[in-house]
Amino acid sequence: MTADLETVLADYRTGLDAELALLAQLEQVAIRQHALPQPAPPEPLTGLALERERHLTALTALEQQVQPLRQHIATHLTNARQSPGFAGIAERHRRASDLVARILHLDDESLDVLTRADTERRAAAHSLETGEATLAAYRRILQQPSAGLFTQRG
Repeated sequence: MTADLETVLADYRTGLDAELALLAQLEQVAIRQHALPQPAPPEPLTGLALERERHLTALTALEQQVQPLRQHIATHLTNARQSPGFAGIAERHRRASDLVARILHLDDESLDVLTRADTERRAAAHSLETGEATLAAYRRILQQPSAGLFTQRG
Protein backbone atom coordinates (compact mmCIF):
# COMPACT_ATOMS: atom_id res chain seq x y z
CA MET A 1 0.00 0.00 0.00
CA THR A 2 1.30 3.43 -0.91
CA ALA A 3 1.91 6.21 1.58
CA ASP A 4 -0.46 8.35 -0.48
CA LEU A 5 -3.33 5.92 0.11
CA GLU A 6 -2.52 5.78 3.83
CA THR A 7 -2.67 9.59 3.97
CA VAL A 8 -5.98 9.62 2.09
CA LEU A 9 -7.41 7.02 4.48
CA ALA A 10 -6.27 9.03 7.51
CA ASP A 11 -7.74 12.25 6.09
CA TYR A 12 -10.95 10.46 5.19
CA ARG A 13 -11.24 9.01 8.71
CA THR A 14 -10.82 12.54 10.11
CA GLY A 15 -13.51 13.83 7.75
CA LEU A 16 -15.87 11.05 8.80
CA ASP A 17 -15.27 11.90 12.45
CA ALA A 18 -16.22 15.52 11.74
CA GLU A 19 -19.33 14.37 9.83
CA LEU A 20 -20.32 12.11 12.72
CA ALA A 21 -20.05 15.06 15.11
CA LEU A 22 -22.28 17.18 12.87
CA LEU A 23 -24.77 14.33 12.45
CA ALA A 24 -24.92 13.94 16.24
CA GLN A 25 -25.74 17.65 16.53
CA LEU A 26 -28.42 17.28 13.84
CA GLU A 27 -29.88 14.36 15.75
CA GLN A 28 -30.10 16.53 18.88
CA VAL A 29 -31.96 19.19 16.89
CA ALA A 30 -34.35 16.54 15.57
CA ILE A 31 -34.92 15.21 19.11
CA ARG A 32 -35.64 18.71 20.44
CA GLN A 33 -38.02 19.39 17.56
CA HIS A 34 -39.77 16.08 18.09
CA ALA A 35 -40.21 16.88 21.81
CA LEU A 36 -41.96 20.22 21.20
CA PRO A 37 -45.52 20.44 22.46
CA GLN A 38 -48.22 20.33 19.82
CA PRO A 39 -49.22 22.62 18.38
CA ALA A 40 -45.64 23.82 18.39
CA PRO A 41 -45.05 27.51 18.97
CA PRO A 42 -43.48 29.17 15.91
CA GLU A 43 -40.48 30.68 17.75
CA PRO A 44 -38.87 27.38 18.81
CA LEU A 45 -39.61 25.84 15.42
CA THR A 46 -37.92 28.75 13.68
CA GLY A 47 -34.91 28.58 15.98
CA LEU A 48 -34.52 24.85 15.43
CA ALA A 49 -34.90 25.28 11.66
CA LEU A 50 -32.12 27.88 11.65
CA GLU A 51 -29.88 25.66 13.78
CA ARG A 52 -30.58 22.72 11.48
CA GLU A 53 -29.74 24.85 8.45
CA ARG A 54 -26.36 25.83 9.97
CA HIS A 55 -25.48 22.19 10.65
CA LEU A 56 -26.58 21.08 7.19
CA THR A 57 -24.55 23.85 5.56
CA ALA A 58 -21.47 22.76 7.50
CA LEU A 59 -22.14 19.11 6.65
CA THR A 60 -22.50 19.93 2.96
CA ALA A 61 -19.23 21.88 2.94
CA LEU A 62 -17.46 19.04 4.73
CA GLU A 63 -18.92 16.48 2.33
CA GLN A 64 -17.50 18.45 -0.61
CA GLN A 65 -14.06 18.14 0.96
CA VAL A 66 -14.46 14.43 1.73
CA GLN A 67 -15.89 13.41 -1.63
CA PRO A 68 -12.56 13.44 -3.55
CA LEU A 69 -11.01 11.32 -0.79
CA ARG A 70 -13.88 8.84 -1.03
CA GLN A 71 -13.44 8.66 -4.79
CA HIS A 72 -9.68 8.02 -4.39
CA ILE A 73 -10.40 5.22 -1.91
CA ALA A 74 -13.04 3.71 -4.23
CA THR A 75 -10.54 3.72 -7.07
CA HIS A 76 -8.01 1.85 -4.91
CA LEU A 77 -10.50 -0.17 -2.89
CA THR A 78 -8.66 -3.48 -3.09
CA ASN A 79 -5.52 -1.94 -1.58
CA ALA A 80 -7.51 0.20 0.87
CA ARG A 81 -9.24 -2.88 2.32
CA GLN A 82 -5.83 -4.27 3.26
CA SER A 83 -5.13 -1.25 5.45
CA PRO A 84 -5.44 -1.84 9.19
CA GLY A 85 -7.46 1.37 9.49
CA PHE A 86 -10.06 0.37 6.91
CA ALA A 87 -12.22 -1.46 9.47
CA GLY A 88 -12.45 1.76 11.48
CA ILE A 89 -13.60 3.61 8.40
CA ALA A 90 -16.25 0.98 7.70
CA GLU A 91 -17.44 1.27 11.32
CA ARG A 92 -17.69 5.05 10.98
CA HIS A 93 -19.77 4.61 7.82
CA ARG A 94 -22.14 2.29 9.68
CA ARG A 95 -22.47 4.76 12.56
CA ALA A 96 -23.14 7.61 10.12
CA SER A 97 -25.81 5.53 8.37
CA ASP A 98 -27.44 4.73 11.72
CA LEU A 99 -27.46 8.42 12.70
CA VAL A 100 -28.98 9.45 9.38
CA ALA A 101 -31.66 6.75 9.74
CA ARG A 102 -32.55 7.96 13.26
CA ILE A 103 -32.68 11.59 12.12
CA LEU A 104 -34.92 10.71 9.19
CA HIS A 105 -37.20 8.67 11.45
CA LEU A 106 -37.55 11.56 13.91
CA ASP A 107 -38.12 14.00 11.05
CA ASP A 108 -40.80 11.76 9.53
CA GLU A 109 -42.61 11.56 12.87
CA SER A 110 -42.33 15.33 13.38
CA LEU A 111 -43.60 15.96 9.86
CA ASP A 112 -46.58 13.66 10.50
CA VAL A 113 -47.41 15.59 13.69
CA LEU A 114 -47.10 18.94 11.90
CA THR A 115 -49.26 17.68 9.02
CA ARG A 116 -51.96 16.48 11.44
CA ALA A 117 -51.82 19.80 13.30
CA ASP A 118 -52.20 21.69 10.02
CA THR A 119 -55.14 19.50 9.00
CA GLU A 120 -56.81 20.07 12.37
CA ARG A 121 -56.18 23.81 12.10
CA ARG A 122 -57.73 23.90 8.64
CA ALA A 123 -60.75 21.89 9.82
CA ALA A 124 -61.23 24.24 12.78
CA ALA A 125 -60.96 27.27 10.49
CA HIS A 126 -63.49 25.72 8.10
CA SER A 127 -65.88 24.98 10.98
CA LEU A 128 -65.51 28.53 12.20
CA GLU A 129 -66.19 29.93 8.73
CA THR A 130 -69.21 27.63 8.33
CA GLY A 131 -70.54 28.65 11.74
CA GLU A 132 -70.11 32.33 10.91
CA ALA A 133 -71.96 31.87 7.62
CA THR A 134 -74.81 30.10 9.41
CA LEU A 135 -75.04 32.86 12.02
CA ALA A 136 -75.06 35.50 9.29
CA ALA A 137 -77.93 33.68 7.56
CA TYR A 138 -79.88 33.53 10.84
CA ARG A 139 -79.28 37.25 11.41
CA ARG A 140 -80.62 38.06 7.95
CA ILE A 141 -83.75 36.04 8.60
CA LEU A 142 -84.30 37.63 12.01
CA GLN A 143 -83.73 41.14 10.68
CA GLN A 144 -86.34 40.85 7.92
CA PRO A 145 -89.59 42.63 8.71
CA SER A 146 -92.39 40.27 9.64
CA ALA A 147 -94.78 39.79 6.85
CA GLY A 148 -96.82 37.09 5.38
CA LEU A 149 -98.69 34.50 7.35
CA PHE A 150 -98.08 35.88 10.80
CA THR A 151 -99.32 39.38 10.08
CA GLN A 152 -102.45 38.44 8.17
CA ARG A 153 -105.77 37.98 9.83
CA GLY A 154 -107.76 35.23 8.51
